[in-house]
Amino acid sequence: MSILIRLLAFYYRTGIRGSYRLTDYLAMYFKSLHCVSIDTQSGTLFADLRISSSRGILTNPNSQSGEQLVMENFVNVGDTVFDIGAHLGFYTLILSRLVGVSGRVCAFEPNPELLPSLRRTVTPLTNVTLFPIALSDKAGEIKLFVPEDASMASLRDWTNGVVGDVHEVVCKMDVLDELVRKKEIPAPVFIKCDVEGAELSVFKGAVGMLNRSDAPVLLFEMNTKAASAFGSTTTAYFDFLEALDQPNYVFFEVTKDGLRDLSSREIEYTNVLAVPAAIYELHRENLPI
Repeated sequence: MSILIRLLAFYYRTGIRGSYRLTDYLAMYFKSLHCVSIDTQSGTLFADLRISSSRGILTNPNSQSGEQLVMENFVNVGDTVFDIGAHLGFYTLILSRLVGVSGRVCAFEPNPELLPSLRRTVTPLTNVTLFPIALSDKAGEIKLFVPEDASMASLRDWTNGVVGDVHEVVCKMDVLDELVRKKEIPAPVFIKCDVEGAELSVFKGAVGMLNRSDAPVLLFEMNTKAASAFGSTTTAYFDFLEALDQPNYVFFEVTKDGLRDLSSREIEYTNVLAVPAAIYELHRENLPI
């Protein structure tokens, strides 16, 4: 790690105002800040420091999250797992470590502004396949709306300029059930899905995969503002998953320290774990609740 990057990491940890603006300024002149090597517990991640979430990882690359605790409880060596909305690849690295050389991670990320550093992150990982596409309930080409903080890109323009000006790029879009039917990907046992409001569309395109007695565990983001841009609500996520008659999903809210029962489904922003009933019975004694 270069001296400049070490100084920036130290600056972020101090919490002094202006550190993010300083990075924005420096990134205009130092292209090396567009693809910074960060060592994490699960491997080396390449990150673009123009993106705010990259700065958080640089500040504390070995921080533990509730999402990681969930993955460590439900993902095993040899599993096939999906990282939908791989973004920077932070969770891709964790999943790659957990499934081991005999497992497989399918990482999906359509944003061309994240792909250069993401490709550098996953290239050494022999158990990861990167699909530079969006997922939905239909296939074709679609506009991707990319704000200045590119990690918040979405198939709808939901940020309203809060994280900078938005521009459009065209990306390829596909359907999970079709990819499985064509044998381009295997069925997973675990899915992490964070696609800025498009989660329900992804689920609708995977109804065959989800409506099974051996359905995958789902870890997904709920963002009321992003969902509304798709003409949906976060409660519709639960309605759809509960209408599936095979898995009988049990739901939890993911916290910093693990899981807790959902006190309400009218939540503005959170991450949710949906566990098929059969898997829940196997894990209920060891869940981080």
